[in-house]
Amino acid sequence: MAGKIDDSRYFWKARANDGHFKIGLNDVARVAFGEISSVSFATDKKEIYDGDDFITIESPNTVSDTTVLHSPESGEVVKYHTELLYQPHLINSSDREKNWIVEVY
Repeated sequence: MAGKIDDSRYFWKARANDGHFKIGLNDVARVAFGEISSVSFATDKKEIYDGDDFITIESPNTVSDTTVLHSPESGEVVKYHTELLYQPHLINSSDREKNWIVEVY
């Protein structure tokens, strides 16, 4: 069995007062991948698990057409940032209010 893939270096995590936390792409990811042109969620499950397929991106700096990033955290999904599907440029922003991917409890 293969080990867990750790992509945590590409994500920020921020906890809110209600105990939920958001996960988004950080500056390391923006440098590594460049301008991301497409975003899709690798899952629509109500729970995510650390190391599982999480988000698929397209960018000019990836080896293949798409790159799957793996969840840096486990938890119950409160909501996905579905605007990213139609406005993928938001994920390129350094503003956490724009580039978050999922809210988890």
